[in-house]
Amino acid sequence: MTNKFLGRTTALIELIPEEYDGALIMSQINGRYFTGFNCDNGYFIVTRNGCVYVTDSRYTEAAGRAIDWCKVMEYPAGKMKETFGGISQSMGLKNIMVEADRMTLSQYFMMEEMLRPAALSQTGGLDALIESLRVHKDSDEIACMKAAQNIAEQTLQHIFGMVREGVSEADLAFEFEFYARRLGAERLAFDSIVASGENGSMPHAVPGQRRIKNGDLITFDVGCVVDGYHSDMTRTVAYGDICEEQRRIYDIVLRAQQHAMDYLFAGGDDLAECDAAARDLITAEGYGDFFGHSTGHGVGLEIHEFPSVSFRGGKIPVNSVITVEPGIYLPGRYGVRIENMLYKTADGAVDLASLDRELLILG
Repeated sequence: MTNKFLGRTTALIELIPEEYDGALIMSQINGRYFTGFNCDNGYFIVTRNGCVYVTDSRYTEAAGRAIDWCKVMEYPAGKMKETFGGISQSMGLKNIMVEADRMTLSQYFMMEEMLRPAALSQTGGLDALIESLRVHKDSDEIACMKAAQNIAEQTLQHIFGMVREGVSEADLAFEFEFYARRLGAERLAFDSIVASGENGSMPHAVPGQRRIKNGDLITFDVGCVVDGYHSDMTRTVAYGDICEEQRRIYDIVLRAQQHAMDYLFAGGDDLAECDAAARDLITAEGYGDFFGHSTGHGVGLEIHEFPSVSFRGGKIPVNSVITVEPGIYLPGRYGVRIENMLYKTADGAVDLASLDRELLILG
């Protein structure tokens, strides 16, 4: 396991331009990616002449056990400046890249002071270098995401059995979290969305006290985390007697999603073309104005990662995981969204979801 994280760190070092000595990684998510250690107060200094992980006394022992291939240091209380200054001098640091997209100004100014005489650079593109590594998922990462997806699917099937007239959105959302964690989820991937009836027209509706009633479409957007890795899935179901228009809207969204997925299965690798595969079908059916968000996004250690499946385009990286999630949202009436995660291979794609997508009518 340690070889994997050492390999990731080595790969990053090889990408760092020659004018920089190395990089400072402060964000929890990137620190976890490169070291395997999940810590909210870790400082990972990566250079061609060695690496050091610095933290405080709360985490020193755990970090030392987790990162046995790298020097781990503790900064004593009140001695943070002296600790980092000593590291900078002993390693001969002059020019260090930092995560411009993830640092606050106060963090930047603090570390600029701490690491003197080294200069910090926000313009070297460290975030893009890390992104280029993280987007390619290895077999361990995919296994975690499959496990998270499996828990989410089992839990959602359990929730379907609870749907009845009078139960609230909030009750269903709460039960999803409890049941998922009982099945082994580390946590939820995000706050679950349970949107019924008119609330379904809001893509990111917050579950509330609205109660399920006959004729509702109910959108469940849910996900779980296993060993840091996320799953993301949306299913829209019906309760009771729904009208022909609701059925037609569902059919349009399902066909749009299938069209985009078929593009990927056939080896398509352009983000804009994948987005258009879903969007153009919805537009042709007369509902283009009611599909406002992108068709999908990357998933991994974070629920939203590079790349974005949108009109902005670009190639879909091999071994990346993306969602395909078109929707139609009729304000004040209802909405439909269907979402699967797909793993991009060299010549196609693999659907990581197995839960049926045909319209499910409950009650």
